[in-house]
Amino acid sequence: MDYRILVCDDDPDIRAAMRRTLFRHQVTAVGSIAEAMAELKLHPYHAVVSDYDLQAASDGLELLQRVRMMYPEAVRFLVTGNTDLQVAIRAVNEGAVHRYFLKPWDDGALVGALEIQLHAGGARAAAGAR
Repeated sequence: MDYRILVCDDDPDIRAAMRRTLFRHQVTAVGSIAEAMAELKLHPYHAVVSDYDLQAASDGLELLQRVRMMYPEAVRFLVTGNTDLQVAIRAVNEGAVHRYFLKPWDDGALVGALEIQLHAGGARAAAGAR
């Protein structure tokens, strides 16, 4: 199935790499939390994949927390180059993410984990219900 996935990363090279990784799906890539929120209001998404460090007042985990509150059925992945254990602990404890990946990610592992979550059922209903 062709899923709609929103990618949020401030680095254009990472956005391009994520598009290549997720080529089987409809990927929209944005560079900021503001752009991501605007896009989420315009279109339904089955999944949101965000970088942690977005060079903004808030971080990618805060974006995914908002997504969890507004669109609880959407799959949420955090992809980061930050190896600080506190980031991972926060992600798990706040329940904002389904999976946490370090950069550089393994394409097969990321795609496989994403497809498992998408096929789990909740995300299919999320994008179709809005």
